[in-house]
Amino acid sequence: MVKKDASKPLVGCRQSAVAIGLLAAFAVLTAFSDLWAESLASKVRKGNRLFAQGKYAEAETAYMDAQVKNPGKPEVLYNLGNSLIKQKKYSQGVQSLRQSVNKGDKALRENSWYNTGNALFEAGRFKDSAEAFVQSLKLDPSDKDAKHNLELALLKLKEQQQSAANQKPKNSENSKQDKSSSGENGQQQPQQSEQEGQKKSGGNKDQPDSAKQQESSKVQLPGSVSKEQAAQILDAVQAQELEQQRKLLEMRARRVSNGKDW
Repeated sequence: MVKKDASKPLVGCRQSAVAIGLLAAFAVLTAFSDLWAESLASKVRKGNRLFAQGKYAEAETAYMDAQVKNPGKPEVLYNLGNSLIKQKKYSQGVQSLRQSVNKGDKALRENSWYNTGNALFEAGRFKDSAEAFVQSLKLDPSDKDAKHNLELALLKLKEQQQSAANQKPKNSENSKQDKSSSGENGQQQPQQSEQEGQKKSGGNKDQPDSAKQQESSKVQLPGSVSKEQAAQILDAVQAQELEQQRKLLEMRARRVSNGKDW
């Protein structure tokens, strides 16, 4: 597997909002339908303008209005998901992107998976993030940004697992020390139990992070893959790139050879 500099940042979300175009065939509709469609398009254009200005909460409101006009429109769901993620509402944003995946075309599905991977990465859910980037690469194996982000997600997942493994012996040593400091009559046991309870819950300082993880864990991705499977897919993508480069070199060599024979 090709290793990249770990200091290279995550490639950002694809922020371009998707516009809704009106086909000429709709000209035959009634005046009321035309006004309704125009209102839907205007809501989306308003949301896109606010999104480009960095007014993500206001853009969310505009997309929600457009969603009321036409529930389930994949482009609106995609835009809504991006505006939610920009506000760090990761759970809601991922849910909206997942709905757009189920209804959008191939390009929209690929971008939705890509942005889902970025949102889950920022939420600290590196395993789910890697799975999302795998889905994105299945739709577009040539996407270098998705491949790079998958590598970062797998790297962070490995660091997270190593940190958890290193933390376990420390917790067991602290538990032994607490037991040795207790009196024989067991009077210190209530205090010990309280300390252990704080460790399990993360303590008061860690409560915001725990709440954040609980919020982000509400969204479950279908078709989960293991870390090894994700790494295999990444290797396959890299192998495909090498094969394309090899074919390109062979083609150039044949052109040069034909030129000399002529």
